[in-house]
Amino acid sequence: MNTIFKPYMNEPAEGAQGVARISDARKNPGVKNLFNIELTRFPKIVADEPLMSWLLRASDIVSDLVIRDALELSGTSGQSLSDLLILAGRVSHSDLRALERATSLIESGIIYRDFAAIALTYACANFVEFDDALWSLGLHPTDPFGGFKLFELIDDCGLLPHAESLAVRKECLARGVTLGYALMKNGTMSGQLLKVLLECLAAVASGKLEYHDLVLTVISVMRDADTIYGAGDAQMTHEARLVSQVPISTSDRALGNLVMCSGLVSLEDVVFCLEVALADNRSLGAVLADFMLVDPVVLQAARGLAYMVCEKKLSARRSVELIEEVKATGMPLSQLFSDGTSITMMGNTLSPMSSIA
Repeated sequence: MNTIFKPYMNEPAEGAQGVARISDARKNPGVKNLFNIELTRFPKIVADEPLMSWLLRASDIVSDLVIRDALELSGTSGQSLSDLLILAGRVSHSDLRALERATSLIESGIIYRDFAAIALTYACANFVEFDDALWSLGLHPTDPFGGFKLFELIDDCGLLPHAESLAVRKECLARGVTLGYALMKNGTMSGQLLKVLLECLAAVASGKLEYHDLVLTVISVMRDADTIYGAGDAQMTHEARLVSQVPISTSDRALGNLVMCSGLVSLEDVVFCLEVALADNRSLGAVLADFMLVDPVVLQAARGLAYMVCEKKLSARRSVELIEEVKATGMPLSQLFSDGTSITMMGNTLSPMSSIA
């Protein structure tokens, strides 16, 4: 009980660690990434921990130590966890109102638990209602992910009816996945096409491509009209046509192709990570590292090889062969090069990667 009612400045080391876990969103409200691997791995403090308790800890509102002692006291005193925390001054009535709203949406299957924790952090840090936080983060059930780049492109190009895209976006909100991932898993859009669309959006973000030009090109390609190929190339896929008409050669694209060709990451995971990278303004390599989808040594080699492919210093086929060597030997790429094992086989001609647009 002393821990629950003790002033914050006097909390012991474990409590201090809880405070140290405060996210960037807490320091700079609204900055926390929506697809946050730390939240996905955030464990329960006890096997039967209530959802409310988990949310308070995951949102950095109350430390693990305080929650643990409050749960113990609640069990012996008969007082609710929320009443104890209010009495101790650990949460405010507005915090509790936001917490109850978050819990209700999670239990109704409307919003994914991690998204709710992020919105709760935002609401309490900014002293706003929980629904206002959802709107600010693009997570409100009325129009989830409405401001996200992939949805805007799909909507601007008329690739999906609005009602259908809204249903998919609501599914994303409930399951904690990206729009591209959900569209692919539902069979609504081709995974290869989604991958290329995301690569196009990354090119827009890097200044290599104008968004307006991208929209016009996508519309033209999807309608099979006014392309440079004509009727004779009707069997060419939409994504292949799109790749041929827009400048999307980047290290991220080369890396995505490489990890897929090497069997390191599936297409659906590449699409997911590309969208997360786009949303968070990070590289594909950084996102793959965060989600630990590839062995660190292999990923480091893949990132280096992808850069060389992008710079036309290495063929795509040879990059796959080199990755296989790294996987087989466990040796870093730099060691393979310094030993002279592989560098003599490099070429400057790009070899196409079959089945990848």
